[in-house]
Amino acid sequence: MIPLLRRGALAALALASAFVWCSSNAPASVDISAGIRHVSPDGTLADCSAKAKQSLDAFLEGAAESTPGSGDWIANSRNGIAGTPTATAVVRCYPLPKGYFATFTCVVQLPDNPYTATALCLDVAHTFYGGAITALAAIPTPTPLPTGCATTNLVGTWVSDSDSKLTFTMTVDGDVTDSEGVSGNWGLKGNTVTFTYYGNHTMTLSADGKHLSGGGYSLTRKC
Repeated sequence: MIPLLRRGALAALALASAFVWCSSNAPASVDISAGIRHVSPDGTLADCSAKAKQSLDAFLEGAAESTPGSGDWIANSRNGIAGTPTATAVVRCYPLPKGYFATFTCVVQLPDNPYTATALCLDVAHTFYGGAITALAAIPTPTPLPTGCATTNLVGTWVSDSDSKLTFTMTVDGDVTDSEGVSGNWGLKGNTVTFTYYGNHTMTLSADGKHLSGGGYSLTRKC
């Protein structure tokens, strides 16, 4: 049962990291660390949970149990340059007839995150059961929200060139909402835009950051 649970945690974390990658403005990769385990010959599930929260909070933020009493603890880094967390760690506690068993899993987005998943997991695990701690580099400050047209993102309001009543509001986290409340997503790699709205459309951002065209749409940004 434990290996199945661990694989489930990995899948969930990889999926979350994939979403962050899709909303990133720069090419990114997902770095995963799994396999660190610790067996304590004494102590309770509550003891394990207390250590899990303490060790996660030492390096990340908002450590919380997925379900009260489950022994599954997760925490994220503060927001990175794209405005979203770039690192996540999970400590899972399992009771034994005597003592408890803990696993450590970490996922980071590179290159936005300044340290690897292995470095994070080793520090969390060593804080949990004792060991050498290596200082982790600080998470870069999030990029300020744009105040005008920018070629590095699509944040703002866009108007359809064929229907001035149709507008799209694009947020820093990659969400899109049109003037009728229909939602979608956007992603930007270079000047190529993936516009998910009634299907997936490939568009091109103009050099001045004011126009989007392609995939059956032509939009102009209000700056």
